[in-house]
Parts: sequence; C-alpha cells; structure tokens
Amino acid sequence: MQQETTHSINFGNPNIFGLSAFGFSLFLLGMEMVVSRDIAGGALYGLLLAGILEFLAGMWMIAKGESYLASIMTIFGAWLICFFLLMTHGKSIDVFNGASAGWYMLAMEVPIAMLAIPAFMQKKGVLSAAFICLFALVFALGLGFILASTGVLGTSPPHITLRPETQARQGFQECLTF
Repeated sequence: MQQETTHSINFGNPNIFGLSAFGFSLFLLGMEMVVSRDIAGGALYGLLLAGILEFLAGMWMIAKGESYLASIMTIFGAWLICFFLLMTHGKSIDVFNGASAGWYMLAMEVPIAMLAIPAFMQKKGVLSAAFICLFALVFALGLGFILASTGVLGTSPPHITLRPETQARQGFQECLTF
C-alpha cells in the first residue's frame, strides 16, 4: 500500500504583496488626478507594475491553495496589465480613446460582481464592502471616460487624447501626452 503525502507550501504572504501593488497604483493615479498631470507617465507604468505584481501574487496564492483570493488577484492583475497595453499600444495603433477606455472599465463590472458573490455568501463583511466600493469606483471611472469622450463633461483630459502628429511609427513612448 502506497502512502500519499501532501505537502503544504507555506512560504510568505502573497496577500500583502498584491494589496500593496494595488495601493501603489491607486496612489499614483490619485496623485495624477489631484496633484499634477505631469506624473502621467509614472502613473501609467505604475499600472503595469501593479498589474504584474498582482498577477504574480495571484499565482503565488494558487501555489498556496487559496483559490478564491488567487482568482481576485489574478483577474485584477491581468486587467491592469491589459489596461496599460490599451493605453500604450492602443494609442500607437490608434484604437484608444475615452470611449474605449470607458467600455473597458465597464466590462470589468461583470467579473467584479461574479467575484463578489462568494464574499456575500460567506458573509465576509469587509470583503463585501470592498467589492461594493470597487464596483462603484469602476462604474464611475468608466462612465467618466465615456462622458468625457463624448463632450458631455467638457473636454477630455489631456492624457487621454492623441496629438495629431503622434502616429504608430513613433512608438508607444511618443504617444503618452503630458
């Protein structure tokens, strides 16, 4: 009779790793919105860094066997990485605008709602409240991008619009408007 052994991987705490990355990206984006638009490039690369770190934290949680939290971190990490790509490569191939960013944000509402269901079912109050706030934040951001691109809220922010002279041949670094 063969004996089964299960090894529990018990190294480090990926939760703080992923949450710190998320906080870092929110801080940079908040500084860009409130303090100065001059840090738009830093905030953009902060999104990429946070996305990569959150995705890695999700993979780390999968290795530890925490599938629910791993799903949350991995999905949000991939979402941030793709948002970075939309804002950089999307500008270089001329497919990024306020409406595309807004609809990309609103498309995330479905995964947020699906990920929130277990938190509500298990009566995890803090996590449920976080999902409610995150749902509202993503909805407001998406709606803001869409309304700004249609001119309802006035002109779109300068870091969203493309300069006419910026084309795909100049690469995505030239597409960032400050």
